[in-house]
Amino acid sequence: MDVEQRIEDLDLRLKRIELRLSHGDSDSGAEAAVWKASPDDVAAPMFDLAVIGKSLLILGGAFLLRAATDTAAMSKPAGVAIGLIYAIAWIVVAIRAVRAVRRTAGIFYAVTAAIVAYPIVWEAATRFGVLSANMAALVLAALSIALIEAGRRYAFPSLAWIAATGATCVAILLAYATKALIPFLVELTIISAVAFVLHAKAAGWLLAIESDLLAILLLILALLDPASDGRATVAACLLLFAVIWIAVSPRAMIQSAAASLIGIVGSSALVLPAPAMTILWGVAALIAAEIARRGTSPESKVTFLVQSAMWGSLAAIGGGLFSFAGSALINRGEARSIPLAALGATALCLVAFLRARNIVLLGIALCGAASMAIYGLSLSIGAASEGVHALVNTTVLAAASIALAAIGRRWRVREASQLAIVLLVLTGAKVVAQDLRTGTAAMMFIALAVYGGAMLAIARIRASSRAVAS
Repeated sequence: MDVEQRIEDLDLRLKRIELRLSHGDSDSGAEAAVWKASPDDVAAPMFDLAVIGKSLLILGGAFLLRAATDTAAMSKPAGVAIGLIYAIAWIVVAIRAVRAVRRTAGIFYAVTAAIVAYPIVWEAATRFGVLSANMAALVLAALSIALIEAGRRYAFPSLAWIAATGATCVAILLAYATKALIPFLVELTIISAVAFVLHAKAAGWLLAIESDLLAILLLILALLDPASDGRATVAACLLLFAVIWIAVSPRAMIQSAAASLIGIVGSSALVLPAPAMTILWGVAALIAAEIARRGTSPESKVTFLVQSAMWGSLAAIGGGLFSFAGSALINRGEARSIPLAALGATALCLVAFLRARNIVLLGIALCGAASMAIYGLSLSIGAASEGVHALVNTTVLAAASIALAAIGRRWRVREASQLAIVLLVLTGAKVVAQDLRTGTAAMMFIALAVYGGAMLAIARIRASSRAVAS
C-alpha cells in the first residue's frame, strides 16, 4: 500500500471514531449510521481494467473447479467444499480491499465471489445431490448472515444487498426445484431478522416481504390439501415464523406485527377447531390492545391498535358473528341460534376496546350486541311478519345509537360518539331500504317516529356536550 492510501485509510478510521464518539458506542443510531459512513473517498475509476481482469480470473478459477468436479477429478462433496472455500476466500479479499479504502475493487470482488458461492449451493442441492434442502438452507443462511455482518462491521452496505439478492434468488429456485418450502421460509426469515438486528433495514425489508409471501403461499397450499399429513408440520413452521419476528419486534415493529398475524392465524387455522380458533384470536386482540395501551412510542401504539383491530375482525369472522348478524337483520334469525363463538368474540372485543380505545373493536362489539338483541326481541314477541321484524330492527338500532352517544358524553369516549353518528346514518338507510318496502303505513309512522326521536335525542346530547366543553 502506498503512502497516499495509508493516509486516506487513517482519515477514514478517524471519521468512524468521531461518528461513534458523537453518538455513543451503545446507541443504535450510531450503529445504523455506520452503514452510511465511509463514502468512497478515493477517486478510483468505476471501470478499473485491473480489477475487472482479476474478477474474470476469479470466475475462471471457479469454472476450473467445476470442470474438475464434472470430470470426476475430484469427488462432488470435495468439489462443493473447495468451491465454497474458494468463494469465501475472495469475500475476505473483498473485505480487505474495503478496509484499504479500495471500495470499487471490494464491490467487484464481493459480487464475483457471490456469483461463485450462491450457484454452488444451488448445484450442490440439485445437480450434484450433495446437500439436502435443509442443509442448503443452512448454508445459505450462514453465508448471507456472514456477508451482512461483514457489511455492518466495515461500513460496506453493498454486502447486505449482495446477500439479500443471492439468498432470495437461490432460496426461491431451490424451493421450486426441491418442492420444500419450509426450509427456505425459515432461512429467509432468519436472514431478514438478523438483517434488522444488524441495522441493514433496507435489505431486511426485501427479505422480510419475501418471507411473508412464502409463509402465505405455504398456508394456502396446506389449506388447499386438507387430507395432507403435513398440516401439523406446516403449523409448527408458521408458529416458528411468528416467534422469530416477535423476538426482534423492537427492531422491526411493523413487520413483526404482520408476521405474527400471518403465523398465528395460519397455524391456528390449520390445527384448531373453529371455536378454539375464535377465542384465541379474540385473546390476541385483547393482548394487542394491552400492548398498544402500554406503548411508549407513537409507532408502537398505532401498530398494535391496527393489529388489535385485525385480530378482532378475524375473531368475529371465525366465530360467525357477521353471518349471524346478517341472519338476525335480514332473515329474522329463524334458521339459527346465537353461536357461542360469536358471543365470545363480542365479549373479548368489548374488553379489548376498554383496554385501548379502538373504534373497530367497538363496532364489532356493537354488531354482536345489537344482532343478539334483535334476535332475542324477535323471538320474544314472535315477529312473524317482515314489517314487524323491520320495526324491531329500527328500534334496536336507534336505541343503540342513543346509548352510544350517551356513553360518549358521560365517559368522554370519543369513539362511541363517532360510532353513534355512523350507526344513526346506517339506521336511516335501513329505514328507507327495509321499513319502507315491507311495513304498513302504521308501522312506517312508528319507525319514522322512533328514528326521528333518536335523531333529536342525539342532537340534544351533542349540544349538551358542547355546552359543557365551552
